[in-house]
Amino acid sequence: MSEDMLRADARLRRQTLIALGLASAVAVVALFFFQRWLSGIGAIPGTDLQILRLRQMIGIGLTGSAICLALLAWYAVHQASRVKATGQWPTPGTRVIRDTPIRRGNAARQVTQVFQATALVLLMLAFALGYASVQMLSAT
Repeated sequence: MSEDMLRADARLRRQTLIALGLASAVAVVALFFFQRWLSGIGAIPGTDLQILRLRQMIGIGLTGSAICLALLAWYAVHQASRVKATGQWPTPGTRVIRDTPIRRGNAARQVTQVFQATALVLLMLAFALGYASVQMLSAT
């Protein structure tokens, strides 16, 4: 492995921390509204309607999760193809949030294999969640 090092980008690190902070805040607000919605569902008389609405929401949530997993799988395949084409990880032009050693040759090929295996697992999970989503939504 080469002794080359890709230096951290302080601006990217700041942007990443801000994005994570905002995403965390949005998640907390979403949980608050979900709890209020769930309390409202609990106030509706009759359990059949409650079960139907909960199944719909779970099915929609599973669909969203499956789409996110499929997008992550695509990204992993895309990164694997970039590493394979350049023979280097991180690929040229990449900005990193911490100092990262540059891998070339066999080390870069190992990164490609990890990306490909990760993409396969993510795609299988996406299909499983998609199937579960269809089952939940078709039962309503």
